[in-house]
Amino acid sequence: MRKTLIILFIIPTLIFTGCQKKNNKPVHPVDRDIPTLSTIDNYTGGAAVTTEAPIEVPTEIPTEAPTETPTEAPTEAPTEAPTEAPTEAPTRAPVKKPVSINRGTTSKGYKIVEKNGVTYVGGILIANKTYALPADYNPGGLLKVTRDAFNKMKVAAAKDGIDLWICSGFRSYYTQKDTYQYYVDSDGRKNADRYSARPGHSEHQTGLAIDLNSVEDSFANTAEAKWIEKHCAEYGFILRYPRKGEAKTGYMYEPWHLRYLGVEQAGKVTKSGLTLEEYLGITSKY
Repeated sequence: MRKTLIILFIIPTLIFTGCQKKNNKPVHPVDRDIPTLSTIDNYTGGAAVTTEAPIEVPTEIPTEAPTETPTEAPTEAPTEAPTEAPTEAPTRAPVKKPVSINRGTTSKGYKIVEKNGVTYVGGILIANKTYALPADYNPGGLLKVTRDAFNKMKVAAAKDGIDLWICSGFRSYYTQKDTYQYYVDSDGRKNADRYSARPGHSEHQTGLAIDLNSVEDSFANTAEAKWIEKHCAEYGFILRYPRKGEAKTGYMYEPWHLRYLGVEQAGKVTKSGLTLEEYLGITSKY
């Protein structure tokens, strides 16, 4: 009886102790998951057999390759033949009528006429201290008659053993302005006015005047200067600023400075022995 009681006491104790150990086992994180319905359905009354439902790999819905809408090749717009714009007949700029003003006559009876700001006395274009040229008067260089006459004279001089060349020809109003200012700065206005023209008053602006070989005073004693004085009228030139003519011309003697008048007119002035101012009866004063 005693043995039976002992056995009965030991068996429940062992069962109770085993349950405690089982309940003290740490729970694995996976075991925290809530049992699935398949786990409950597979319960057989003994130890629970957990059969997890098979995980189905989701199958992607096959996507069809997008069908591209066929693009039509761009059609170029038909190129029209270029149509030329109608060409208008060129319109000519209206020709300005020369403004001619009669300024009377000189003491020698020559008419003084001003055309577009340029003064003519007896038909001769004049540029001196009394009569100025407009700033925009610009023939573009030596006139053809001036150059042609010089070339003939040069050839004739060469036959006599004289070499001539132009050392200064045409000068514009603005070039003369700079030239004159240079001499004023170097020599003072009073002295500069004896040998250099103020802008607008220079014969070089007319395209009818030339300086030959040298503008040094020593040129007066050369064979070239003597030949020029003797023969220049034969080719249409006059010695514009002769000896002892400063009181009339306004400029000192310049054996190198020639003015083209044409053969006939140059011959008359030279034969008279007068300066151009005296011959025409005009003044040359600022």
